[in-house]
Amino acid sequence: MGINYGAIGVGIGLLLGVWAFIEAESVGGRIFIAATMACLFFLPVVWRRSTASFVSYLGWPVFGIGCFIFIKLRGVNLR
Repeated sequence: MGINYGAIGVGIGLLLGVWAFIEAESVGGRIFIAATMACLFFLPVVWRRSTASFVSYLGWPVFGIGCFIFIKLRGVNLR
């Protein structure tokens, strides 16, 4: 029984995605964020291969990093 690092990456990516969705001003930005989150979430369901799970688990932290950068560029003070 160990630490499930994939679940941590998904959770952090999801939380940062929701925060970036709230911070986005344009409808296009919100649609892009929501569509990316939906694609990452449903990728292992639609494409039933182990590669899809790997891409999804790798995609969530990358998505979270992108959302973190977006939030920082918006001027939100994170400490």
